[in-house]
Amino acid sequence: LVMGTHCTGMKIAAYPEKVDFCKGCELIKSIATEARDEYLSEQIVPTKKDTKIILAIDDNPEAIDIICKYLGDDYTVVGLLGGDDAVEKAKQIKPMAITLDIMMPRKDGWEVLRELKNDPETQDIPVIVLSIVDDQRMGFSLGAAEYIVKPVEKELLLKKLKTLEKAEKFKRILIVDNEPTTVRMMGRVLEEAEYQVTTAYNSQDAVKSIENFKPDLIVLNLTVPEIGFDVIEYLKVARGMKDIPLIVLTQKELSDAEREQLNGRIRGILNKVILSKQDLLKELKNTVQKMSRS
Repeated sequence: LVMGTHCTGMKIAAYPEKVDFCKGCELIKSIATEARDEYLSEQIVPTKKDTKIILAIDDNPEAIDIICKYLGDDYTVVGLLGGDDAVEKAKQIKPMAITLDIMMPRKDGWEVLRELKNDPETQDIPVIVLSIVDDQRMGFSLGAAEYIVKPVEKELLLKKLKTLEKAEKFKRILIVDNEPTTVRMMGRVLEEAEYQVTTAYNSQDAVKSIENFKPDLIVLNLTVPEIGFDVIEYLKVARGMKDIPLIVLTQKELSDAEREQLNGRIRGILNKVILSKQDLLKELKNTVQKMSRS
């Protein structure tokens, strides 16, 4: 819509209430506002449990439409015009990821990103910044997972989202080891890499953590058999736990019988005798990250 003779050339913005109108254009303002509200009301949240939802936040409806076209075959895109209600919307629909524009009126993307990362319910949702502003340092310092400078290419956006999906597979990690110092060091390294970590020092605590924490991956010390293999036996019989992968810590080569007992769960073997503590931590981090990308 373009304004009439009193406001020649002024276009209705995504937020028409921000434009100063003369009385002769109040009707157009009303129509534009209703159209914007109707657009928002049409963003239906899917109810299918396994649907991957992307929350697209932008002040430009055309930009949201482009994201819908790019991602429609793989995801359900829920559009939100502007960032005022971003945190509440994210809490409501629990998206797999959020795409976020920076240059928006009233509340810009930087402020939205800060709010998302400061709220416990939304801080773990990956945010991909999509903006004409090329300030990746600012974006990453505020917690953005990815940063793409507009114009956005479909293949690149899909690639970034697929990478985030894979990383989600191993988001929660349980460390089971009877050495507190080693556990703390491993936990610190993985937490710095933005994994959620919980720890256990014996098989009883490990079982409780598996039941309550529901880890995606277990780092398990096999040097103390009554800890390591007790946990493995529990995983064999516990409902929904048999496919949890393992990275094992050991001080010797595993025998064929031990490997058979692990039943193909092993994704990595770290020898605590051969590796220094520094190398052990480095190899652990690299192994987990490779699993996330595979």
